[in-house]
Amino acid sequence: MNTKKNRKDYTKKEYLPDKLIKRINEDILNQSYEYRTKNNFLQCIAIIYHHQVWDGIGLNDYVPLGSEYWKTIYGNNYHQRVIAPLLKKQIIESFDFGFRTFPDSKKSKIVIKRNGSVGIRYRINPDLLDSQFNSMPYIEKGKVHTAIERIYLNKLEFITDGIPDLNFRISIDQDKANDWIENNAEEIIHKYLNRDFILDLPDDLNIHYKEYLDNRSYNSKYSTVKAAQLIASKKHKELFYFKNRFYIADVDFFICQRIPALIYHYKREIAQIGSQPVEEKRSPLTLRLYSHLTNFPSNILQFIRINNKTVHQLDLRTSQFLIFANLLNVYITKGEQHLLSLFKHEKTLTFLQRLVEILNEYKKQLPTVGVDINNSNSGEASSSDVIKFIRDVFFDDFYSVVQVEMGFKDRILAKYLLFKLLFKRTNKRDALLDKLNVRYPVLMDIIAAFKKQKNSKNELGNKDEESNFSVFLQCVEGEIYVDNILKQLRENDIPCFTRHDSVVVAHGYEKKTEEIIISIFTDFSFKYNHKPEDKFYEVIDYDELEQSEYFQFIIDENELHQDFYFDESDKDSNEDETENVYELDEAQKVAFYKLLEIGICEDYAEYVSIDLLSNLAVLPFLTDQQIRFIELGIIDLQSGISFLPKEANDVLRYIISKENDILDASE
Repeated sequence: MNTKKNRKDYTKKEYLPDKLIKRINEDILNQSYEYRTKNNFLQCIAIIYHHQVWDGIGLNDYVPLGSEYWKTIYGNNYHQRVIAPLLKKQIIESFDFGFRTFPDSKKSKIVIKRNGSVGIRYRINPDLLDSQFNSMPYIEKGKVHTAIERIYLNKLEFITDGIPDLNFRISIDQDKANDWIENNAEEIIHKYLNRDFILDLPDDLNIHYKEYLDNRSYNSKYSTVKAAQLIASKKHKELFYFKNRFYIADVDFFICQRIPALIYHYKREIAQIGSQPVEEKRSPLTLRLYSHLTNFPSNILQFIRINNKTVHQLDLRTSQFLIFANLLNVYITKGEQHLLSLFKHEKTLTFLQRLVEILNEYKKQLPTVGVDINNSNSGEASSSDVIKFIRDVFFDDFYSVVQVEMGFKDRILAKYLLFKLLFKRTNKRDALLDKLNVRYPVLMDIIAAFKKQKNSKNELGNKDEESNFSVFLQCVEGEIYVDNILKQLRENDIPCFTRHDSVVVAHGYEKKTEEIIISIFTDFSFKYNHKPEDKFYEVIDYDELEQSEYFQFIIDENELHQDFYFDESDKDSNEDETENVYELDEAQKVAFYKLLEIGICEDYAEYVSIDLLSNLAVLPFLTDQQIRFIELGIIDLQSGISFLPKEANDVLRYIISKENDILDASE
């Protein structure tokens, strides 16, 4: 795919509060700054604002974007060039949360002060966050990235593919929609809140959670469920699951902050309908289509009108698992060449070729006969767990099947487990995913093989993206829904828009739309399962809504690019009652003592080998984030880079600091 094609076919702009735009115009655009500086100011403001609205708990949150993050965008003098002028003009505000790292010359290790990973944090001045909005364009004299592109696409830009829009008109009764959200926000928040979910999780399950700070910010951390519960108890807070994340916070205070934040977010999305053109642009990473309609909250989709008609949504049920089951079934029934012939995009084909290579390796363990998509009894007698998976997805509610088979009390736990399977980038042992190995052993081996890292880098210079299982399935989904379904619907004059794995159409067109979608899936030899939703307020499945990540594949990553930290104050105080994480096997001991011989260094690049780093990366006391940093160091060495990332060096020094713990465990 040519990522440069049609690059300028959409407007580079930010959608911001009116008061904020007025201040930007007065204090930035009307001043004698060079145009690149003006663009940097606007981008910085929009990045902070985005995280406040999408990732924050309350509108007054300070965003934990560390210095390393800002340096990657604006250089080492980022504060003087960008941050300080915005602080001086009172467009943004800062607060020092007290975190610092510095070397202890006596102990020769990193000493960490408590209170979080990012010391000085920023937010938009709350006085500028009114609920009237408009667009603020960039000055496009040269290459410029919007906040969304900078956050999620790094050095890439959205592209357009020229799908016609039929000039259909999207509208909404803003007063009615705003009144509805005012009256229902508290109920929605309470439906998202799941406090008992934690009780069904294994104590040793590693989770990613946000610890809410009383000063209105949060730290993003990884630990076991038991360790997180101990941290919460020690701080007189609670570990709970809300929407699609774990949090440590005071629940009552959390809800009080969330309600106005939800109302603000919804009203911002409502305000865009009718006032902003529908600019459909495409991610070069996932092939998905994006506009302000894509992530429009499902709760209020009932108020949308297309050409003054109410809308219907045809949603693909358990979408990415259905896509994967279809890919497996086509490979089994029609062979690899037929499977590869179904898709055109180079990115999709690269992923599919990887899958085909893996399936060829497992061919002896795969069934010779697939599943008839039109016969619910097909494959019922098969002993193959791959056929069992395909049948579970084709003919049942897959989440409910997993719930029953795993013995979970709630369907939401099954969905959480399966999303971990999708988005988890590594094959590191997981207490929940181990349960799936019992029901689907060969299937899980195939997925693990797909996720196994190679040595290559992608176009962003990042870790081998060909092993990203969730991005693979999103690319397949994107090609089906954009290049096939949306294109045919528009060519048939059907007023509609896509929401990744669903289609929203004007009333009266739903039957024709369903016929076209089924026809396309049939052409692919794919099974199609959907759930039509017209009265959204009656059928909304609250645990499936509001995926706040603009790109879901970042769920398993550290979204806010925080500075590396390890807070000793968060260590499990009852560690003696748990498995000793400092007991090492022989290979780990050899690697650890080799690192001790090297000692404390500013940069370990010339002292460590790839093999040594590989053995250190599997030390049992490292978090997923710390392992990720070492893996990035391995990739850099493989690429011939002469230095390690700062975070990788920090992890190696942290490992050395564990000398006494490891020696004690060996006695």
